[in-house]
Amino acid sequence: MERGIRRMEIFKEEIDYEIFLIIVKRVTEEYEAKVHAYCLMINHIHLLIETSNYEIGKTMQKIADDYAKTYNRKYGYRGHLFEDRYKSCLVKEDAYFLQTSRYIHLNPVKAKMAAHPEDYKWSSYRAMLALKDDRITERNRTLSYFKNQSVLHYREFVEDIAHKYIVEESEIRKSMGENELWLPW
Repeated sequence: MERGIRRMEIFKEEIDYEIFLIIVKRVTEEYEAKVHAYCLMINHIHLLIETSNYEIGKTMQKIADDYAKTYNRKYGYRGHLFEDRYKSCLVKEDAYFLQTSRYIHLNPVKAKMAAHPEDYKWSSYRAMLALKDDRITERNRTLSYFKNQSVLHYREFVEDIAHKYIVEESEIRKSMGENELWLPW
């Protein structure tokens, strides 16, 4: 997760989201990383990235640096766009991987920016459900946890807002330093 400095917006126009995703695609290909889930909010981003030969820090630094330079050049700004270093946690367990994917895809719903996760344009959820091809999201690992790699089972998992997931979501939010509960600003 990476947040805009002073919680300021990091995306002003639709083209900014598109540019960010182009950068993510280019950098993850260059650094041999896989994007399993993403959500671009107004003032922060969530990425579930699997690395191979390069450290996650190098990948995240390149994404942030390239986007900040583009953003600053476009809007005539100078200085930092993102506050501090990105926040991350190592995802070792399958259950935590799935909960992180769910958490990312529900972020705009919890922030009341969309009624349903597939309504939010700047998330990998629609790609995960095969409603669009964003050419970024790696679906195979996530869907492999569900019988017949069913997108319907994944959808049920994400959209089941039962109490049983509150503990896991609380842990993810805590590990990412998100104490403000899903707020987009």
